[in-house]
Amino acid sequence: MTDNKSNRHSSGNSGNRQSRKPSDNHKRDNVSRQRSPYAAYSGGGKSPDKKQTQPRASGASGKTGHTAKSRSGSTGGRPPGKANTSAKHTPPNPQSRPTRKKPENKKAALAKKIAAIMGTTLLSIFLVVVITGTIVATAMTVYVLEFMDETSDVTITELASSANTIVYANKGDKELVQLYTVKNDVQRVPVDIEDIPQHVRDAFVCVEDERFYSHEGVDYKRTFAAFANMFIHIYDTNQGGSTITQQLIKNLTGDDDPSPSRKIREIFRAMQFEKKYSKDVILENYLNYIGFGGPTNGIQLASIKYFGKDVADLSIAEAACLAAIPKSPETLNPFAGYEDEETGEWVNTGKEANRDRQETVLYHMYNNGAISYDQYKEALDEKLIFTDSEEYKKEHPEASADDMMDEQKATSWVVDTALREYAAVLMDEYGIDEEEAIKRINSGGYQIYTTVDLDMQKYVEEKYLDLSNLMDPDSNYSWDENDEKIYPQSSFMAMNYKGEIQCVVGGIGEKTESLAFNRATMAKRQPGSCMKPVSTYGLALFSDHIHWGSMYKDSPIKLDDGKEWPQNYDYIWTRSSIPIYDALRRSRNTVPAQLCKELTPQSVFNFSTQNLGMDLVDITEDGASDIAYAPLTIGALTYGVSIENLVNAFMPYGNGGTYYDAHIVSRVEKGDGSLVYENDGNPHEAVDKETAYVMNKLLQEVIKSGTGTAAQLSNKTVAGKTGTSEDWNDLCFVGMTEDFVSGVWIGYDTKTELNTSLSSAQVWYNIIGEYADSIESDNHYPECDDVISAPMCTSTGMIAGDGCPKGITGYWKSTNAPYCSNHYSSAPSKDDEDESSEDESSSEAESSSKPDESSVEIVDSDSSSESAPESSPESSNAE
Repeated sequence: MTDNKSNRHSSGNSGNRQSRKPSDNHKRDNVSRQRSPYAAYSGGGKSPDKKQTQPRASGASGKTGHTAKSRSGSTGGRPPGKANTSAKHTPPNPQSRPTRKKPENKKAALAKKIAAIMGTTLLSIFLVVVITGTIVATAMTVYVLEFMDETSDVTITELASSANTIVYANKGDKELVQLYTVKNDVQRVPVDIEDIPQHVRDAFVCVEDERFYSHEGVDYKRTFAAFANMFIHIYDTNQGGSTITQQLIKNLTGDDDPSPSRKIREIFRAMQFEKKYSKDVILENYLNYIGFGGPTNGIQLASIKYFGKDVADLSIAEAACLAAIPKSPETLNPFAGYEDEETGEWVNTGKEANRDRQETVLYHMYNNGAISYDQYKEALDEKLIFTDSEEYKKEHPEASADDMMDEQKATSWVVDTALREYAAVLMDEYGIDEEEAIKRINSGGYQIYTTVDLDMQKYVEEKYLDLSNLMDPDSNYSWDENDEKIYPQSSFMAMNYKGEIQCVVGGIGEKTESLAFNRATMAKRQPGSCMKPVSTYGLALFSDHIHWGSMYKDSPIKLDDGKEWPQNYDYIWTRSSIPIYDALRRSRNTVPAQLCKELTPQSVFNFSTQNLGMDLVDITEDGASDIAYAPLTIGALTYGVSIENLVNAFMPYGNGGTYYDAHIVSRVEKGDGSLVYENDGNPHEAVDKETAYVMNKLLQEVIKSGTGTAAQLSNKTVAGKTGTSEDWNDLCFVGMTEDFVSGVWIGYDTKTELNTSLSSAQVWYNIIGEYADSIESDNHYPECDDVISAPMCTSTGMIAGDGCPKGITGYWKSTNAPYCSNHYSSAPSKDDEDESSEDESSSEAESSSKPDESSVEIVDSDSSSESAPESSPESSNAE
């Protein structure tokens, strides 16, 4: 029984199939336990230096006696519940053998597991950091390389371009004259480093960048200090880390973004910059660039503004005063302050603030060895005399600080015109208003080259200084609503035959305001009969509707309401036939009215605007339009045109038919010489050469024996046209010579009737006549061999035959040159004379009836208060 039980028990023990004595088993078990307290968990309690020779049973778990015991509740191979009867063994002493506690073993295992997890985690983190660091380092390398590419193009030339916008003109053929440095938000007077005393340089270097001469563009010590101060606030205020080089670069580029990327760009730019330029060059440009309060920039201008002296004459104390300003120019400049709201008095705060900062500058100079202790004490005790002090004014009665600053006077008419012209280009390009465009020009460092003739400009400007140079003031004045005497104003424009403006003056008297209202380019006034050659007569001649001697009756046209219009300036309708040349010469209003009706207002409007660039109104919101009889016949326009626009329209009649846009700016460059704008006038053919030639001859007749005789010159051939608005509010004259075309407008700023005896042709002569006559040149009006020059038959207006009564020599286009066939070389018979008389009468009747036969609809007379034709003789008497 015992054996069977023992066998049964043994059969369940996979680690002990051989028959063993209980005592042996127990001994082995005890030995095993004594060697390793964790034997049950590590492979059956076998000694590590002995090999196990007993085979394992199939399906065994590899656990030996201890495992079996824990499962059956017995030890070794004993049956459960059976005590060990061997006398040799006693129960083991608990103190003499290891205690196997499962909870402790679990904790150890857990600790190992946690340690393994933590190790793996830390290793993973380490690898992630390494990989991430590599990626970041690579990205930073690429980023830095890109920054180096971006930051390698900063040059000193940008300083020059950002300093001054300059307007130039040619004097003679080669000499380039600087007309004006445009007064803008930034003013400076550049000075060479050699002219800046050493103590002045030291003042700025010691306080702004004391390691300037030792670093290579970046002061890392100061940069790190500034960075640390952002977090731990070592200093009471933000500590700047920029060197003089970095400050200059920031001003050159305008890159003031507060982001770290900007700082990185600035650092790399500074390092690249110092490779290109010496310390002296950098310091010179820095001192010429930095701000000293308000529009004052640069050490020279600051020296003049605050002390009334050249930078070369500054004392140490004065240099320190100026060096104190750039940290905060608007609060530390000596003239800073505010206006007391209650008293309205100016309260100066700048002198006290500047004094504190000045002492800091002097200490830095002394601490860096730039000045001795005695110089330091002397500078601290020196009393500064500023230009706003009474003491300074007493010492300098002959000049004020503003005079020494060479404060810029009002910009000239040329500069104003050039600025506004290029501003229009920027407005169109960027969709900005004129104010913004002018601001960009002023700060953009543009070099603007003009077409002006300086000699002519000076001559005309001197004429315009006093009204008496143009007309008699005693007979040309009026009264305003306050019963104060007022005088007429005037404007003048001249351009060559390529549209290049040679001279422009926008008003009478001394010009005292920059960008003042320019009556030559901005005032839109009525051109009167000056409109005729660029509207009705121009299209009719261009389209061969008329020729030199076409006969028209001096009679009005009839409107839809049956009223006759227009009235001539002398209030007389002769109702007799007159040739075209005579109608234009005498400025009759009736003939162009008939032409406008025959050609239609729309066709005339198109010719004036598209061919000759006239600035006319298609239609307004109120329904007013220049596509009407009065605007196109006698120049009673909806708004009017500028004298610039009017002169420009006449140009093709003096150059063979080519229209160029009027322009005063030929090209614009940046400070580095790169071209940003160029204007050649955009030429196009306005009329053919024959039309231009014949019209020029017609306009010469106006000067020879018409309304413009006062404009005659002895050495030049003048072709031109007078113009008077219907109410005598405006007088105009446009005159051409072989050298240029010019025009004048006269009138009151507030529309008031002029003296009716005033001649626009005479005013033109008074302004430019003598100058134009004195020009020595080989210029001439373009010839045209196709035009036929011949005597005109005074009876028919055609090219006279041998038997025709010959009058004036006329000029006919080859495409419209009718020969008179009504006369013979021998004396005609009575019948021939009667037949000729009947033919002439028929021709005259036909001519006079043309307007009435036209089917053109008459434009409603209410379409424009100024441009609508009126039936009253008093309302349509423009010349």
